[in-house]
Amino acid sequence: MWWLALQLAIGVMLCQQAAQAMMGLYAQRTSSDGMQADDVLVIPWMEPAHGRDPGSRAVLRTLRGVPGVRSVAMANQSPYGNSAWSAHVWTGDDDAQRMLASTYLVDEAFTATLGMQHPRGRRFAQVDYQDYTGDQRRLHADPAPAIISAALAERLYGAADPLGRPLQLLPDKRLHVVGVLPTIPLPATAHRRDGAALILPVRMTRASEAHFFLRHADEADAVSTRVRTALATAYPDAVIAAPVSMAALRARAAEGATRHAWTSLVVCIAWWLSTLGMLVLGGHRWVLDHQQEISLRRAFGASAAQLAHRLRAEYLLLAVIASVAGMAAAALLPRLVPTWTGSLPSPWSVVAIIVGAAFAVQLAATWPVRLARRIPPYLVSRSPSVRL
Repeated sequence: MWWLALQLAIGVMLCQQAAQAMMGLYAQRTSSDGMQADDVLVIPWMEPAHGRDPGSRAVLRTLRGVPGVRSVAMANQSPYGNSAWSAHVWTGDDDAQRMLASTYLVDEAFTATLGMQHPRGRRFAQVDYQDYTGDQRRLHADPAPAIISAALAERLYGAADPLGRPLQLLPDKRLHVVGVLPTIPLPATAHRRDGAALILPVRMTRASEAHFFLRHADEADAVSTRVRTALATAYPDAVIAAPVSMAALRARAAEGATRHAWTSLVVCIAWWLSTLGMLVLGGHRWVLDHQQEISLRRAFGASAAQLAHRLRAEYLLLAVIASVAGMAAAALLPRLVPTWTGSLPSPWSVVAIIVGAAFAVQLAATWPVRLARRIPPYLVSRSPSVRL
């Protein structure tokens, strides 16, 4: 019985993990990312021939001339893309509390092309933008403006208003916060997944280091074909990635979470099927080993329904104990094992877990209860060691 309780407790933990993974996947696919990018195409990379980089501005002019393209922009990385830029940021003079944040270097049209929300505070002014020359220490004149995500603002400043506050980037690069966005979508390969990100008004000068974004008005496949033709004509020796929609990038970024969620669900189902089978076999064996005891109860007047209720009550007690033990272990595991992704369940989740475990255990109790109801009261008299 203790082994069965342990197996049930592990099943509860796996069920909780699978439920959280499925809810996380649903949230990742459907939650707002702060953009209106359904009609945005991304050119994730460009490789000029023999190092002859045409420059990002020339590529932008080519893209603006493509029929059906409404606006174009560039940045050092793309939301949900496979290239990730990160930097350590901190406040004040204490660099011991450094935090890793995803860093966007963007041009003037980036936020408008991706349909990003207006930040709390202000957008970048035209005079804020500078060109990126490859030297991180020459990104800006000090102090430089920055727009940060709400997640990064909370980590850096807590409940205080972040607008106008200082921010340190690199040992000798000072920033000040001019705007806060509720969400800044991260690349799929971001070094951290906690939503910490910042945007700097820095234009990428080399086309090979930039991602290009196009907001289009016509059908996506037609615009993609025109874009590839225009770029191949303008830069015949360059290797250019095919444009991909932002929706496709988001779906691709969720592939890891999808595999994790479905793997967790399959493992949970397989474990519970095994557990229910063990409960059925264990109950069957227990009833066969206690036939005379059950027959004696029947001989003293216990009805088949009373025996069934007693047996189901014991199964119910086993399910409750295992559920509580499983949830307690799941709550302690994140402290003992940092890689464990589970979290504390909500009160409604606790109720759902207990009810689900109780239902499954009662389902497994059906066969042992049926066997117990069939044991007659006169069976006890067949043993010479028992006297009524």
